[in-house]
Amino acid sequence: MRSRLSNTLPGYLFVLPYLIGACALFITPAVISLYYSFTRFKVISAPTFNGLDNFRMLLKDPLFITAFKNTWYFAVIYVPIQVVLALIFAAMLHSAGTYIKGKSATVLRAIYYFPAIPSWFIIGMVWIWLLAPGVGIFNLVLKWFGLSEISFLGISSPTLIPTLAFVAIWKGLGYAMFIYYIGLRNIPESLYESADIDGGSNWAKFRYITMPMLSPTTFLILIISINSAFQNFDQQFTMVFDRYGKYSETHLMVYLYEKAFRFLDMGYASLIAWVSFLTMIAVTLIVLWGQKKWVHYEE
Repeated sequence: MRSRLSNTLPGYLFVLPYLIGACALFITPAVISLYYSFTRFKVISAPTFNGLDNFRMLLKDPLFITAFKNTWYFAVIYVPIQVVLALIFAAMLHSAGTYIKGKSATVLRAIYYFPAIPSWFIIGMVWIWLLAPGVGIFNLVLKWFGLSEISFLGISSPTLIPTLAFVAIWKGLGYAMFIYYIGLRNIPESLYESADIDGGSNWAKFRYITMPMLSPTTFLILIISINSAFQNFDQQFTMVFDRYGKYSETHLMVYLYEKAFRFLDMGYASLIAWVSFLTMIAVTLIVLWGQKKWVHYEE
């Protein structure tokens, strides 16, 4: 018994800081927020239990419904395009390694990855200027071709959510691409050599070798992209909410922020947080359930 304890004790000691942090920074606040979601809590006064009143209010709140739809709209655009483009650019970068080597290859990889480094405040400000009516480069190009301007980031513009999604894709592409790039470099060359001997085409090698071997990497990027889509606060706040000082319906995270820190309605904000969290968990669980059919691990 003593020998077993001495063998397992170091492991428990290493895990202990994480368990303490998880309890203090996640589990305890989550339980407290769950309680607050059943209360009327305006910060300046003590929370009072109100049963399901917050839930009834949520179902009748048109701003919440709009924010919920826009969050899904953003995720549906962002997630698949992010995954596909990351794979395409990773394959291009991997192929370029045959012709570009040394410092040139390092510079090329740095250029691809650079958008992932600056904060959303910097990236958001740059894109606001690029997309601005009248002076933005994109609208100037449209004028040169004789086309009318587009209010890319206008509050009532149908292009607002797609524009935010594509800017998010541009910023996150380098990170996802490098995960794919590492996966590509870990595929044994012997598999491709065997396919060449059998007369396999490039498409056949991509379909039957590259994609199955990269399926765990694709699964990882898919999970990361889903989490990013449902937690996309910094971009939404910088490019829309902070600029206009209103219109929090672009994303649930921004609507949560407004309810919690502008109107100090912590009870209602806690409910929104739980709805957003459970939605993200539900989508993640669906992906986890489906991955058994298409993710292939080496044995």
